[in-house]
Formats: sequence, structure tokens, C-alpha cells
Amino acid sequence: MKHLHGLRLRMLLACALMMFVAACGEQQDGPAEEAGKTIDQAIQKTTDSVGEAMEKTGDAITDAAEHAEDAMESTGDAIKGAAESTGEAASDAVGLKD
Repeated sequence: MKHLHGLRLRMLLACALMMFVAACGEQQDGPAEEAGKTIDQAIQKTTDSVGEAMEKTGDAITDAAEHAEDAMESTGDAIKGAAESTGEAASDAVGLKD
């Protein structure tokens, strides 16, 4: 009989422990968990913003490079034209032109 009483006591304690563990698992988040979630969200928003800014900056750099290439080409053409005109003028001045 003594053995049966000890077994019942152990079963009761085991059930009480299981209910305690189950109840602990369903608690709401505490202040630290909430702060962590807020920080995670802020980091995600910042990461997204930086990514968008980098993409826009890359696009702007590409556009600027294309415009610079066009400007250099135009400048080269202008220099070539000026050199040809200068050469023709020099030839006319010394009487070498046909």
C-alpha cells in the first residue's frame, strides 16, 4: 500500500510539472522580446532603404558615364574639325592650296 501511495504522489507531481511547463510556454512576449522585434524591423527597413539608394546611385552613375562619353566624343569631333580648319587656313595663308 505504501508503494501505491508513492506512485500516486509521483504521478501527481509529474502531471503538475507538465501543466506548469505547458503554461509557461504560452506567455506573451516580454519587453526584451518586443524591443528585439522592433530593432529587427528597423534594421530591415534601413537595409531596404540603403539597397534602394545604392540602386538609384548606380543608375545615376551609369547615366553620367554615358553623358560623359557622348560629351567626349563631341569634343573630339570639335577638336578634329578645328584642327582641319586651322590646317586649311594655314595652307591658304602660305599659298599651298590648289
